[in-house]
Amino acid sequence: MTEITVTGAAETKLSADLVEISANVSLRGTSRSTVLEDANAAHARLVDRAKSLVSDGTASEYIAAPVSSSSNSWRNENDEMVIEHHAYVSVRILLTDLNLVGEIAAELTASGADIRVTWGLSPEVRDEQTRDLRGAAVQNARAAAEDYAEALSASSLLMVSLRDIAQGVPIAPRGARMAMAVESAPEVTAGEITVSVQIEATFTAL
Repeated sequence: MTEITVTGAAETKLSADLVEISANVSLRGTSRSTVLEDANAAHARLVDRAKSLVSDGTASEYIAAPVSSSSNSWRNENDEMVIEHHAYVSVRILLTDLNLVGEIAAELTASGADIRVTWGLSPEVRDEQTRDLRGAAVQNARAAAEDYAEALSASSLLMVSLRDIAQGVPIAPRGARMAMAVESAPEVTAGEITVSVQIEATFTAL
């Protein structure tokens, strides 16, 4: 009786079926009240737009972080104290209508936001693909074990243990800032997502 330990792997590449648009606004100035007023106004505009996208079915949800602020101080060349105030706004929108990614990204950019796009898979698609890949990874491991068993002239092979090494859905790289006008919204191709599963299996060869 001989123990054979092998790894099995399977992966597939799919076009993303959802996308997260992150809209960020950074403001700074010497007047704290003015900076916060502008930040709150930007936050309200982004949240209102996000709500409308969810309402019409273009987006499934949005996450709006509270306005954050900070201050820095230093002395200038005249030894005068300078205080600069910062405020940061961040709203993330999960779109389900991928045909509108370019248009919405352009619109938000034109409003003054810095836009980042992250492609992904819906949980339903991810889970379905992962289940299929688990079976394929087991078959891949068994095929490797059978090769070793044949080399050992073993007549039978029995799996005695299996361990999930790694699985996941890597997120496609974030896009660069989209600086374009609303009227010239570009065509956007959905990002490609790799779904993978890797296992370690031990067989007994007799």
